Amino acid sequence: MVLHILLIILKIIGIIIAVILGLLLLLLVIFLCVPVRYRLDASMPGEIKESSAYGRVTWLLRLIRIDVSFEEQELKWRVRIAWKSFGSEPQKSGHTDTEKKKSEDRPVKTDVEKTETAKIESEKEETHEKENTASKENRKEQRVESSSRLSEMEEESEEEKRTVESSKTLPENVEEIPESTPEKAGRFAKIKCTILKFCDKIKHTVGHAEEKLDSILDKKERIMKELEDPVHRKAFSKVKKEAGKLLKRWKPKVIKGEVQFGFEDPYHTGQALAGLSMIYPFIGDHLLVEPDFERRILKGKVRVRGGFRMMPLVCFLWNLVWCSEIRKTYHDIRKFQL
Repeated sequence: MVLHILLIILKIIGIIIAVILGLLLLLLVIFLCVPVRYRLDASMPGEIKESSAYGRVTWLLRLIRIDVSFEEQELKWRVRIAWKSFGSEPQKSGHTDTEKKKSEDRPVKTDVEKTETAKIESEKEETHEKENTASKENRKEQRVESSSRLSEMEEESEEEKRTVESSKTLPENVEEIPESTPEKAGRFAKIKCTILKFCDKIKHTVGHAEEKLDSILDKKERIMKELEDPVHRKAFSKVKKEAGKLLKRWKPKVIKGEVQFGFEDPYHTGQALAGLSMIYPFIGDHLLVEPDFERRILKGKVRVRGGFRMMPLVCFLWNLVWCSEIRKTYHDIRKFQL
């Protein structure tokens, strides 16, 4: 009897464990196999100020949804998980009712309160007038003091002129006092010290620059030696191959549009065109890009649709982890010190 009860308990525990494992396996399959879908619509009538864009990302039958929009130079976003949502856009419901309640709750002023406020305002005006009169009197006193100071300064200047005229009347036959020789020697010594210090600084900077150049060349030789290692080359080629496979699986299904762009400076237009040329082999058949080197413009329409699963990412990481060359390269990078 006791053994039968234990078997029943173990059976129930096994069923519970199996159900939990089944749920975890189901969640894992959903996470790996259910695609994340995205869309992007953008319209550019001619200027950045008038441009608008709208993007959306959904997963698991829109149970998780992210909306992003850019209109009138303002970015708005909203995230919804099941029935809960939050974001930068204010909720429309509830604001008008609260405002009405606040307006109703405000107390109405009586006649007594109005008279009291009028008295307080009159007292404030009187104090303000008194302050203005006091400031005017202070200004008058300051003007009187400044005028007296100016008269004193004029008298002092006249006395100085008189002393200068009296000094000019002295005889010009007075011989100038020759400078002492130790003062001249001290000046020459100071000049010599400054020149020597300047030369020492130049030597120090040149020596420091040579040391830096030698260290940079040494680091370059060590890096090139590591890159030319056949094991590291195989690892880099493996990563490049697997990354290409991942990008092919994750590339958008629909890319359509025409874009005409240009900056005020043709140099910046060329830089942007050089950056687009890196991804143009992937989007060149679907997207028409036309640069304008004469004016500032952003005109066109773009439409993107697509989706991706997590399973290709897991396969990508799996292949990298089980590659011996990549593991060795990873350990060498961690041990490498410049």
